[in-house]
Amino acid sequence: MKLDQTDKKIIQLLGADARMSNNQMAKVIGVTEGTVRNRIQKLIENKIIKISVINNINRMDNPALAFVGLDVETRSKDSVAKALSKMKEVRFVSTLIGRHDLMAFILAEDISKLSKVLYEEISSLPGVRFSESSIGLKYYKYDYRWARILD
Repeated sequence: MKLDQTDKKIIQLLGADARMSNNQMAKVIGVTEGTVRNRIQKLIENKIIKISVINNINRMDNPALAFVGLDVETRSKDSVAKALSKMKEVRFVSTLIGRHDLMAFILAEDISKLSKVLYEEISSLPGVRFSESSIGLKYYKYDYRWARILD
């Protein structure tokens, strides 16, 4: 699906305020409410956008964020990445060229849950040889908009 200016403007407006009504967006863009409604539905169906609630990490009681570099067996890279992607606390997974084979960002409700994910769940995945974790202390920016919608 190729995005036109109307689609891009809808995405921009929803990114700024996902609670903005279709009528309000229609007035800003200069189209009908039905156009906005239909465009949003198509954007969702084509997995261009996903509307969800994002919690502010700085408002959580005791958030624990870790950046984890993983060294894995070459033949296990995809299976480890897919297994990580299925874990609720894992917010980002990517293959890398560099120091590690994979990088994962983990956001847990507290340090004990983070510890469980790191030392029980991730370390027990077949193919994981080594992991190196850096724990976040103070969060200056956590931008949800760069997240990728996966099939």
